[in-house]
Amino acid sequence: MDRLATPLLLLFASLSANAADIVDAPQWMRPFKAKGIDDATFVLYEPGADRYRILDEARARRRYLPASTFKIPNALIGLEVGAIADENEVFHWDGKPKLHPEWEQDQTLNSGMKYSVVWMFQEIARRTGKARMKEWVQKLEYGNQDISGGIDLFWLQGGLRISAMEQVAFLYRLAEGRLPATQRAQRLVRQALVVEKTRDYTIYAKTGTATGRDAINWWVGWIERKGRPEAYFAMNFVPGPKTVYSDRLDIGRAILEEAGVLPKGSRPS
Repeated sequence: MDRLATPLLLLFASLSANAADIVDAPQWMRPFKAKGIDDATFVLYEPGADRYRILDEARARRRYLPASTFKIPNALIGLEVGAIADENEVFHWDGKPKLHPEWEQDQTLNSGMKYSVVWMFQEIARRTGKARMKEWVQKLEYGNQDISGGIDLFWLQGGLRISAMEQVAFLYRLAEGRLPATQRAQRLVRQALVVEKTRDYTIYAKTGTATGRDAINWWVGWIERKGRPEAYFAMNFVPGPKTVYSDRLDIGRAILEEAGVLPKGSRPS
């Protein structure tokens, strides 16, 4: 089992080591099982209660490929080093067929994040370059900080790994504006992560998918109410033979509703 990384220890220093601070939530396995998934974790951190609720703590501390959840720090780094000028910069589609129709068009930061456009974020990483990327991944203390495997592939099939617990720690610092980056860059990345906004709550989130022998599905983010983050979450699981993209959203929302973080039946039709 991995130990908590330094940023997590610093971030949650207020949490004592007694069992009341970490609540085991085995009942959260039910929605995974209903989708044919047997290996999963879900971490929920509620700063107001100073409490974690966790399905499978051992897995929550284990590191995996971040896949497209790395678009979050990739965008932040890109903004810091000038690989992305601002939220309005246009990244031009090369006219070649792509994996998804949404990728076959010009993109901006918001659309690239919304549609998880791999080619755009690979271009951002190439513009950033290996030296600056390594410097910033270390500065952000992101996972194991290993960018081996190619400047435009290391988060998809290379050496980078991060745990669900570390994802939550990173998101906490981003939401609070506590990362070692400019407030402008952190604000623009937060804005690009908004996936749902209602009168009662806002969801900031990102999915991630790795395939092959390191196959994993992610959904990470936080819920904001009345202008303040109320809960941070990170889930990952090994996909089953019939897993589809929407399963992670169905499962994640079911857990967040059961936990009382989202209202029942909140998912838009």
